[in-house]
Amino acid sequence: MNRRTVLLGAMVAVGLATAASAEIITVQNVRENTLATLQPDVTYTDIANGFARSHLKMDLLRPVSTTPTPAIVFVSGNGWRSVDKAALIPQLAPFAKAGYLVAAIEYRIIGEATFPEPLKDVKTAIRFLRANAVRYNINPDRIGIWGNSAGGQLAAMAAVTGDMPEFGNDKWPGHSSAVQAVAAWYGAFDLSATTGQTPDSYLYVENAHMGFNVRDPANAEKVRKSNPQTYISPTTPPFMLVHGTDDPQVPFRQSEVMHNALRGANIEATLIRVQGAGHSFGQVSSNPEVMSAMQAFFDKHLKGQ
Repeated sequence: MNRRTVLLGAMVAVGLATAASAEIITVQNVRENTLATLQPDVTYTDIANGFARSHLKMDLLRPVSTTPTPAIVFVSGNGWRSVDKAALIPQLAPFAKAGYLVAAIEYRIIGEATFPEPLKDVKTAIRFLRANAVRYNINPDRIGIWGNSAGGQLAAMAAVTGDMPEFGNDKWPGHSSAVQAVAAWYGAFDLSATTGQTPDSYLYVENAHMGFNVRDPANAEKVRKSNPQTYISPTTPPFMLVHGTDDPQVPFRQSEVMHNALRGANIEATLIRVQGAGHSFGQVSSNPEVMSAMQAFFDKHLKGQ
């Protein structure tokens, strides 16, 4: 066999391979459009006399929908310190694609304000969404909230305090701060019972968040006012609590106690124990069982499914 024959054979083989890979595949069109868009840096309130910044903003993940959608307000943690509202957008995106507007919000942090001002910011964000429901294609009667760690405490507090006037302000008046469902991941509910290296120091984040020593018995009543268990009532919305069993910062017991308090008051509450997980959004959100349960929880209470 000469060189020309070999070359011709190779060309034929390549031609056959090319032809074999040029098939036409038909797939069925999907019934639902799962497209979602990002609208960053939406200002939802100003900060009077704010020395660090003059406004608070939210990033909106908006599903493409012809009908109003439910909304989820996401409150990030990080010890009530610097909040990067965009950091967890990839983990929030599946909820937007599932038909929820997701609002990842800023709030005033340590150094800017002490409790209850950050809580008031969270509730202002909820009222902003209701006030702008038509603009953002939201169903104002179906708003949930989700937070992790420090954000879990604020989310839980927002849920149990509803429209209590002591936690409100004059921003977006005439609109409710209530939510219809809350997911709190490893929330620091009892600030006197978290862990830390220097609990008597103002640098201890719980002390800095509250503006006083949370371990001092003389401050017990003030600490109680930051604990969502204090405000559980018949109007408290359904809760989903998620907590890693190996959390070194906020003991798993905190979510157990909160769950028992909710069930004792006949409030619908689910506690998911993430065996072996620590104080980590990455670990918890990477668990498909957790995320599937979260989807089902919000679908039930915000979509009626």
